[in-house]
Amino acid sequence: MADTSLVSLVVFGVGDLVCALPVKAVSEIVPAQLAVRIPGAQEGVQGLVNVRGRLLTVVDGRRMLGRDSAEPAPEPSILLLKVNGRPLGLLVDQVHDLVHLPESALEARGTLPGVDPRVVAAVGRWESQVFVVLDADVVLAPVFGG
Repeated sequence: MADTSLVSLVVFGVGDLVCALPVKAVSEIVPAQLAVRIPGAQEGVQGLVNVRGRLLTVVDGRRMLGRDSAEPAPEPSILLLKVNGRPLGLLVDQVHDLVHLPESALEARGTLPGVDPRVVAAVGRWESQVFVVLDADVVLAPVFGG
């Protein structure tokens, strides 16, 4: 019998990299807003933002994935995640789409030029682009001293 299991992913851009996270990892997507700097914060922490009366630490996706760029993000958004049981925002350049793919469309992580293989959970194809499914716990571990 053919594999009919579907995986739902939020596909987004960080610098020149197309990434994805499982929908179940993303509780909400909100427009980017100016973050208040946190003195002494870990590298990559953008700062704090207020999301409906709750302070949320936001991490810069470009810095965490080594995609620093002087170009402004086209439509920056914050993905609200829970990482190691803690709420956290991930600043991304643009949210592209919500896709549903068969699990067989994803390949085990491989070596991609310029991408740390430890942060890649899988590799897939969306439209004509290759994307990486991130392991959010690994990508954001440095924020929590991991």
